[in-house]
Amino acid sequence: MDWQYLFKTKIKEKVVKRKKEFRKEQRIPFEGSIFYSTELQLYEGEVKNYSTSGLFVKTKDKYSVGETLNLALPYAKAKDSKHLGAVIWQNTEGIGIELNVVDKF
Repeated sequence: MDWQYLFKTKIKEKVVKRKKEFRKEQRIPFEGSIFYSTELQLYEGEVKNYSTSGLFVKTKDKYSVGETLNLALPYAKAKDSKHLGAVIWQNTEGIGIELNVVDKF
């Protein structure tokens, strides 16, 4: 079974269903660089806030909703710093990423 396809499908369904924002976890302000990658390229952005389920990254790069990213989280302990996430929204300031806490790379 293709886990990336399932993960992207799950994210797209959430975006379509979401009319209002209902965060389960509190966002924690954070100012720091983050390195992340797609299958083709390595990127650097700036984390503005995070929670246990996601984060906001300031970037001018463009992504598709549902696109999978490999993230090295700067605020996590070294052994837990690498996670998979998916873009759930994008605006002119950056991207919202939902973390997949089950799959780590």
